[in-house]
Amino acid sequence: NNQDFVPGNHQTRGMSALAMLSIVFRDFKGTDVWYKQAMKLLEEHLTKEINEDGFQFERSVHYHMSDIDNYYYVYQLAKTSNLEVNSFWENKLKSLFTTLVKIAYPDGSAPVLQDDTNNPWAEKNDISGALTLGYLLFGDAEMGYFAKNSVDSNMYWYLNDSQLAMLNTIQKKQPEIRSTSFPTTGYYIFREGWNANDKMMVITAGLDKEKPDHQHGDMLGIQAMAFGKVVLPNYQVRYSLPDYEFFKNSMVKNVALVDNELQGKKYKGNQGGSGFGKFAELPIPKVLDWNIGNGIEYFLGSHNGFATIGVQYSRQVLNVNNEFWIVKDNFKSEKEHIYKQVWQGHYSLENAPNLIRSTFDDATGLDIYQLNVVDGVESSGKRGKQWSVVSKKQQGDFSFSTIIFPYKGFDNRIDELTKVPMLKGWKLNNSDWKIEGNNANCLSKGEEVIVLSAKKLVLNNLVIEGNVEGDFIIKMKNGKITIQSIAVKELQLTITGVKECTLNGVLVQNSFQISTGNILECNIE
Repeated sequence: NNQDFVPGNHQTRGMSALAMLSIVFRDFKGTDVWYKQAMKLLEEHLTKEINEDGFQFERSVHYHMSDIDNYYYVYQLAKTSNLEVNSFWENKLKSLFTTLVKIAYPDGSAPVLQDDTNNPWAEKNDISGALTLGYLLFGDAEMGYFAKNSVDSNMYWYLNDSQLAMLNTIQKKQPEIRSTSFPTTGYYIFREGWNANDKMMVITAGLDKEKPDHQHGDMLGIQAMAFGKVVLPNYQVRYSLPDYEFFKNSMVKNVALVDNELQGKKYKGNQGGSGFGKFAELPIPKVLDWNIGNGIEYFLGSHNGFATIGVQYSRQVLNVNNEFWIVKDNFKSEKEHIYKQVWQGHYSLENAPNLIRSTFDDATGLDIYQLNVVDGVESSGKRGKQWSVVSKKQQGDFSFSTIIFPYKGFDNRIDELTKVPMLKGWKLNNSDWKIEGNNANCLSKGEEVIVLSAKKLVLNNLVIEGNVEGDFIIKMKNGKITIQSIAVKELQLTITGVKECTLNGVLVQNSFQISTGNILECNIE
């Protein structure tokens, strides 16, 4: 009854068990048929359910590690029994372990992604056990960086003496990976590094087409760690808990919302009695641009989660030189709505609504600072967790421009007593540029300028004007200006006060169209 491929972990587990039985009892007649059938279907699962970027298709750390177990048992038992396992198997299995390295927080744990169910309400995942197995299988020192000197009892019996001996002398190498992405699965990661105080942010922007059952209502949601603390958390869940549906949806995520709409819609429980359920409708994401490397990194994306009520939505996230982040949530509608940002954490509101703050036991903190005027903040909580909702009421078009500012120690917070605070040396709306636009803002530091929601920019004889408001990263050096568009839509720009301009290396006139991510370079007169 299990001849054909059926997506999901239920068949994977069954075929894993069948393969193990066929190996253990291979002296019995007919077990070769079991082995052939099990390996055929398992290879099909590896092909279809381990994405090209190395992530398990259900997008959950829990199910990712569960599949590691499924394939590990068979792979290890086959190798021990001197049965041939092709290189495709080995490469796919190794990619599952490498993925855990790529998503790991600097402290060696991993973020909570979708239906992670091992430890309800936890804000991190323990991946040390899985990466210990990875180290024993592949001898990779970057996996060894996360490994412990013991294995779980259910894994112990599959290991040989030489592998067990490796636990006494684990080779550890700090990973070299920095900011990275999983474009097929839809995870995007800003990473400063691997030291204890380094910062990291995860953005979720994916929806599996075949089986989004374990997906939460957190499209374009973010999580972050800084100074060893999860400053923007997400929470593990458990199917059997009565508020599983609540913790699967948007009010316990770091997302933007409209009116009373949540992202997950038409929830339905299953018939098995476990408590599990899924959303029939979730937003469909679109990644507009992803730019990493030196300097200011950014992610731009949108989703259609509010289209049914006539609202277009997009989110821009900037990693400002690994010092802090900027989140810009854009709403556009012909009718008025209440626009919201939801931030997870225990925040105090004495400087609300434009500044809310959470602090931890060692005076590490997170300041969330609104550059545009907002109307209010309301806090709520459940199961020992808390969140704050920042709102702007009766708006058609509006953008939250928000500084996400982690700090270490009281003196390094955003100074709430200063009218225009300094942000790690970045000056707010205090540059030589004159900027016009509804809710336009400018952050400047040295040769770099970040411009948000600007329609016109003027610096001496240099004038830049768009047909609509746009967002830009600007650098000036040695008589040259470089302008990179980080707007979510194409703009028509006119520039005067320059001698010659190239757009992505192609000569252009003074008026031209510039798309998301395009770079304009000009010589200043």
